[in-house]
Amino acid sequence: MKWSGGRLIRVFAAVALAWLLGTGVVPAADFSAEVITKSDSQETRGKVFFQGDKMRQEGETINIARPDRRVMWMLVPSMKMVMEVPFSLSDLGQAMALPKDQSQMKLLGAEKVNGYETEKFETTMKANGRTVKMFLWVAKKLDKPIKMVSEDGKFSMEYREIKEGGVSADLFEIPAGYQKMTMPQGLSQGLMRK
Repeated sequence: MKWSGGRLIRVFAAVALAWLLGTGVVPAADFSAEVITKSDSQETRGKVFFQGDKMRQEGETINIARPDRRVMWMLVPSMKMVMEVPFSLSDLGQAMALPKDQSQMKLLGAEKVNGYETEKFETTMKANGRTVKMFLWVAKKLDKPIKMVSEDGKFSMEYREIKEGGVSADLFEIPAGYQKMTMPQGLSQGLMRK
């Protein structure tokens, strides 16, 4: 299976932002949602699940992020294979030049998005050697961004049909019967630098 560094950065951008941009005012909520990501003219749909700092995103592959274990698992259900990538949130943040906290973002105002009161922020991030201006809508109740749009409109991510609670801890473990793939030497570091 071929893994594209640019594709992974797009997939993980939402993950990194969700963790790094928490307000810290309320505990992070457990919830699930449909996630719609648009990149250029391509649209992908999947599911996302949060339980505290743990995150699972389902699409063509399943990505499970476990910051408590400093690891991300990429599962390929059709092959019953899993690839383990060591990571830390600071690595992801540095790779995308994300702001360390909301004090480094410009508050633009309050808006209601998909039934949630949000604060809209403007910030910049670096990806694939470019600096991109981004707009983020952080849901106060969930303590997570539920919408993200680039200034040029070429990239967007949005959580819809959000359901609070009822997220099983089993979703954040490797299912029985999966075999580990060996990651090529240096690939995890290369992904963080792209």
